[in-house]
Amino acid sequence: MSQPEQGPSPERRREQILAYLSTRDRTSVGELSQILEVSEVTVRKDLDVLESQGVLTRVHGGAIVSGRGRLELYFSAREQEHLEEKRRIAHAAAAFIQSGQRIFLDASTTALQVARLIKDREDLVVVTNGIYTALELNFCAGITTIVVGGTLRHRSSSLIGSLNINSLQRLRVDIGLFGARGLTARDGLMESEISEAQMKQQMVSASGLVIGIVDSSKFGIVAFSAFALPHEIDRIITDAGAPALMVSELRERDITVTLV
Repeated sequence: MSQPEQGPSPERRREQILAYLSTRDRTSVGELSQILEVSEVTVRKDLDVLESQGVLTRVHGGAIVSGRGRLELYFSAREQEHLEEKRRIAHAAAAFIQSGQRIFLDASTTALQVARLIKDREDLVVVTNGIYTALELNFCAGITTIVVGGTLRHRSSSLIGSLNINSLQRLRVDIGLFGARGLTARDGLMESEISEAQMKQQMVSASGLVIGIVDSSKFGIVAFSAFALPHEIDRIITDAGAPALMVSELRERDITVTLV
């Protein structure tokens, strides 16, 4: 009777396979067998599981990352950056969200952390441009999720209807929570992509309360397009690593800064 292989768990092995594939176009079964120190049979089983999940495609003798797999690897890498700080920021931000409200959550990884904390809210409407945020809330019976691009159906995850810029101009939400690529006291919250900034600018105008949810690594970074100027921002929630001088400058502009 063969002995079970020692080494990482199947979940850990599959994470390692995806991480390895994220740095190259393709890999072979033999190559993975040597790296993971498991048999080629075990590698093939892992590849079959990952293919069934849609994150890679099997090819002769190995595998390549699928388009979905690349997207998930990229988002996962972003999510892990300053993760503890993001979680603390999210806890502070979630405290502002009450049942019965209408809110906006952007596509930032910090907003995703907020989404994970508000699933027990009732009669909540969440507008988002984040697919992962939308999917996180999809099966919450008390939450209606509206995706910029359509309304997400609870069971099928399909989009119904559409929301264009003109529609966004007419929306009104109680709270908007915004991540950013950069933040300065002079420029406010900024994004690197102009289309993303334009959409967020519309939602800033639609929000009764504008809250920036940015970790301290974003302080002092000047990105391409400002979507929330300092006078449009009510509050910034960040971690205790934020530079004291910039925190003082933001507060001088009547922006409440919460350090967590």
